[in-house]
Order: sequence, then C-alpha cells, then structure tokens
Amino acid sequence: MKTPIWRASTRTKRAHAVETALRLFAERGYDQVSVSDIIEATGTSKGTFYHYFHSKQELLSELPLRQLAIVEAWTQRAFAQGASPAGRVNSLLLELAKALGDSPRLVRSLYSMSGQEPLLGKAQQQLAAALIDCLAHWLEDRRKAVYLHDIYSGTLWSWAAGAHPDLEEALRSNLYWAWRGINNETQSGHDNQESPDSTGMALEEEPVMEVAVIGGGLAGLTAAAYLSQSPGVRGVVFERSPQWGGRAFTYEKSGFTLNYGAHAIYGIDRHTIAKLEKELDLNFSSKQVDKRKVMYEKGEKVTPAPLDFVNLVKTDVLSAGQKVRFVAEISAMIANIHQLRKYPTLGDYLAETSQDEDLKELWEHLVCSNFFISPEDARRVPGHVISDYYHNLFLSQKPVNYILGSWAVITNQLKAKIESSGRWETAVQEGVDGIRYENGKYLLTTKNREQAFDRVVFAMPSQQVVKLLKGTPWEPFMADYEANTATEVLVYDVGLSHVVNRPFSYISDMNNKMFITDVSATDHTLVPEGGQLLQGVAYLSDESFGGDTDRRAYLDERQAQMEALFDRHYPGWRDAVTVKRMSKKAMVQSVKNVAGNRLLPNRMESVPFYFCGDGCAGKGELAERAFSSARIAAKMLLEQVELALAK
Repeated sequence: MKTPIWRASTRTKRAHAVETALRLFAERGYDQVSVSDIIEATGTSKGTFYHYFHSKQELLSELPLRQLAIVEAWTQRAFAQGASPAGRVNSLLLELAKALGDSPRLVRSLYSMSGQEPLLGKAQQQLAAALIDCLAHWLEDRRKAVYLHDIYSGTLWSWAAGAHPDLEEALRSNLYWAWRGINNETQSGHDNQESPDSTGMALEEEPVMEVAVIGGGLAGLTAAAYLSQSPGVRGVVFERSPQWGGRAFTYEKSGFTLNYGAHAIYGIDRHTIAKLEKELDLNFSSKQVDKRKVMYEKGEKVTPAPLDFVNLVKTDVLSAGQKVRFVAEISAMIANIHQLRKYPTLGDYLAETSQDEDLKELWEHLVCSNFFISPEDARRVPGHVISDYYHNLFLSQKPVNYILGSWAVITNQLKAKIESSGRWETAVQEGVDGIRYENGKYLLTTKNREQAFDRVVFAMPSQQVVKLLKGTPWEPFMADYEANTATEVLVYDVGLSHVVNRPFSYISDMNNKMFITDVSATDHTLVPEGGQLLQGVAYLSDESFGGDTDRRAYLDERQAQMEALFDRHYPGWRDAVTVKRMSKKAMVQSVKNVAGNRLLPNRMESVPFYFCGDGCAGKGELAERAFSSARIAAKMLLEQVELALAK
C-alpha cells in the first residue's frame, strides 16, 4: 500500500490543498494541472477534495481572497497623525503586487476565468470594492480611488500578459505618473518615458520597519508569524539547517512520521498554543493521552501512574497514607500555597521535608518526566519553577495531548502564515555568520548576502547567541549565559510493521529513569496501516566521566537498559522493526531550567535585540517556553514598531 505524502486526516486539509494547488498552478500553469494531480500531491482522496472544493476553479479564488485579507489588515491599521495618504496608498498597492510577484501564470488564469466562473468573479468584485473603499477613505475622493485601483489592476494584467518582467518596478513607474496627473504637476521638460528613478524623485511610501529573525525553529516561526500580521513590518527568517522547525523537525521514512522528540503538549487547555491558534487564526488538532494507560514500573511491579484521583486509588507506587499526603501536596500546588515555592531547589525542599522516601522519589520522577532531565538535575530545578509548572498542569483538564500529525502541522502553518503576508522572506539553509551596527542599521552577513535591518530577533539557543555575538560590542553582556547547559537525552525510535503489543500507551521505568511511549496509540496518523511507532527516552546525566571511553560505555549501558525495557513490554519488537533511529545525545531543550543556568530575558538592558526560544524567559517548559517567549518578544517589538512609525 502506498503511503500518502501528507496525512490529510490530521492536517488542515483544505489549507494544504490550497497551498499545493497554487504551487502547482504557478509551476506548470493552471491548464496543465488536473484535480487528480492535486489529489496525488496532497495524498488525499477525490471524496475529500470535493468535500472542500466544488471545482478546480474554486482554488483560484484564494488569490483574490488573500489580496482581500491584505486590504483588510491595512484598513484596520492605525497611522500616525499627519501621515501621508499617498504613502499609504502606494505602500498598500505595492504590497498587493509583492504578494503576487511570483505568480504571473496564476494571475493570467484568474483574469481569464473570472468571467466564466461566478465564484471567481464574485471574489474579484469583493476585492475591488474593498480596495476602492479603503483608498477612498484615505483620499477622501472616490474618483481618485477608482483611478488608482484601475492603475493597479491594469498594471497587474499587463504584467501577467508578459508586457513587464518586473511587476513591482512597473507599478512604481505607473503610480509615479498617476500621482503627477492627480496632482496636476507640469511635465514640461520631461520625456514621457521618464521613471521616478530618472527624475530623481522617489515614490512616496509609508515607512516600514525591516526585521530579521535568526532561527527557524518553533520560536522563530512563531515570532515571525506574529510580526507578519503588521503591515508596518517586513522581514526575513534565517534558518541555517535544510529544514524548518529546529529540534521540532519532522521527517517521513518508510511510511512512518518521525519527530526529534515527542510532539506532546502539556496542559494544552492552559498552554500558550491555545492563544496562538486564536490570535494567528491557525488550527492544530490534538488528541489526549489515555490516562488509564499511563503506567509506572517500579521494581518488578507495573502500576497506574498517580495522575488523577482514579489512578491514585489504583496505584501501588504509594501507600494509603502516602496517597493522602500526595493529594494534599497537589491541593497546595493548585492553591499556590505549597512550601516548595519558597525553596531554592527541589533538592533543598526534599532535604528538609518530613516526607518518606517513596513520596520524595515520586516528586523526583515527576520532575524528571516533565522537564526531561536526570534525577540529579531534577533536584536542581528551582522550587518556584516547579510550583508554577504544576500549578498549571494540575489545573488542566487535558494534561497530555499530542498534536495530531506531528510538529510539521504547526511549522507548516506558521510558515504559510508568514509567506502569505507578502512582506516576509523565509531563507532556509542560510545561517547568519556575523552582525554589526552601521549607520543606524544592523548589518547581517550570510553566505549569500549582507542585508541591513532595523531590528533583530534572536530565536536560537543561548549558546549560539553567545557565539554569534563574540567580538561585537554586545559580547560582555552575554557572559552570564556562556555556561548554560542543555537538556540532552537518549532517544530510541522504532517503527514496527505491526502492533506487537499494546498493554499501555506509556510505561516509565522508575528504576532506570527512562520511558517508552507508544506514540501511535495516541496519534495513528504517524504509521502506515497496521504499524506501530514506539519512542524510548532515557534521561542522561551530566556527571563527569574519566574520558570519552567511559562516556561511551555509559551511553551503551543506557541503550542496553532501554532495549531491555522494550523486551519486557513489547516482546517480538526486534523481529518487527521496519525503521529504527537512535540518538545518544539528542538536545530536547537548549537550556535546562536548573539553578546555575540563566534564561535569556526577552529584552536585555544595553543590548538592542529581542530574544526568544526554549532558552529564554517565558511561560512553561519545553515547547511552551518556545511559543510563549516568541509571543512575548513579538508583541514587545510590535509596540516599538507602532511608536517608531508614529514619529
């Protein structure tokens, strides 16, 4: 059975079909792409396609609808008092043109089909009406608005027909002469072929702030997606690696979709991602892990994990008295009165508490599991960090959810959001190698270019930030972050040809501090029909070893322990392996949230940059810190944009 390229049942199927169809139209031409081509490229079915679209022509209506969204964003934008109406008009029309600049074939098809297809004609009429209304409101003269609309649409058509190689250049020239006519400026002494450049006069435009986002992981894409909503911002997202998502990278092999780390979201109903979906108009489907099938293995016993009252009653991890004590601890966390908040670290709290060893071990194990760290690291996590984290998690009605379809669902939507604005460039395999300040701008150097920006957002691990700022005036301010350590684990993924065993969806080995998740038990879209995907994670110690040989021996021992855990609970897995991937040193978080490490603030005194990522200040742990810090940084920058553009 052929595995589809995309799991449409778990992605935003309509959005993916639109993106794919428009790409195919642009590459081959509208007439050369059939519905069957679109269905094959998206991995959907004919029934699914016709559930969302009545015809192939309907997909073309996305072009005017996207243009309409740009017009509506400009309509809602606040402008500085005394700002030039002409500058606004020119900037809006140029942005509309930029959004279509790579698609002359699509535009040509749109114009030719609009008279034949009512849906296309209606979308075009809506766009024209909205654009004219917007221009008329700014200019306080509807005749001028209609005239400038006609200049734009006429330039667009002639470019699509092949009269001009560069749409933006043609529009600038036409707008220049249109404004000269509107303003009744004399043309004596000038040849009619002159352009704005040849006369030495520039086309008036609304000021725009140029922003660079360095890093295309979850944080960088999130920050850029927020920034792309502002018409006053243009920018570039730079990503050094060949793919987007950073450590949230997803790839497919032999029908299995593999993630570098679990695509699990803790407390999704209280997670920043819920705000992100609403504010960015995105859609991430998820499925909750079955709490009844989350198990702990202690000694030779396998027992339900004490995640809620039902499991707490059933678990053998704690005695009856310990269960009462644990309920009291949870209640104190929820009420924000737990004493742990006052202690420097979990280790300090456990050293002074009168709890018995089993309850101490449970706290240590919980922190290991949720912070993806070793037991000794768990004891070094600040008390207030643990208290805040579990306050939110215990209040959650959905403690552990998987984003259905993997991290790619999020990264693809964020990237599409950024690119659809028409003002942003996404530059993959283009890392930033240097940065300097010159003539009021920040000059970024890559292997392909040197480009000036007004603002810079660092969305990368703090260790990489420190490295990039070496030798710059900002190097001294990064000294406190040079010694930050990352969270590293051993990850062992196995894709099985069939389900070898499914006694639970998660088994945590408390003896050896590792766990196995049956990822496909919650997210079946990641495997071919009938397959099973297991992901093992072992927490790694930072303790020093005698040398590389001793370190390798330690990692080999952890691998053997992991395989033994597979053997105990998934007998026959070795014979069913279709895909195997193991990383003995996978970074799951760029900075451990432990005493001694310092999270980068979103803004730093005397450093003119913005910072976001899982190594930065923000809400939550792991992926949530990436999302939340990016949201914070973007909103801070947008406030500065409004102030700067209002001057």
